[in-house]
Amino acid sequence: MSTIAIANRTITVSHVDTTPSDYGDIQRYRVSVSGFAASTDCASLRPSRLVDARVLASVIDTELLLDYEGSRESGLLRDAGIIAWRDQNRPAIEATLRTLRDAVASMPPEPVSEIERAIVRAFWVDEDNAG
Repeated sequence: MSTIAIANRTITVSHVDTTPSDYGDIQRYRVSVSGFAASTDCASLRPSRLVDARVLASVIDTELLLDYEGSRESGLLRDAGIIAWRDQNRPAIEATLRTLRDAVASMPPEPVSEIERAIVRAFWVDEDNAG
């Protein structure tokens, strides 16, 4: 679980499930914003279940800033209170997203397929520290 504070609210992202697929592991996360009833689930194709800057940036971007139709139908933006909070605090949310993207840029890339994992192993890189 990871939390990030933005404009007097806390966004909480928790890992809930891993589903294997032909393309790698699909990680499922639960997302909520303090003070609001709405929560949602997000998924990401990645080997690690860790809630890191990559996951937090993706959640903030897709669930709060992009006005993704799915978020309005079944995600966080189905709650009018979250929309109002987001609209009032968009600059702070965007600044947090920039900070998270800067953190992601300094992280090593994540191997997501068996082929990429084999390449990492071939060059004697510790997979747990490779992203």
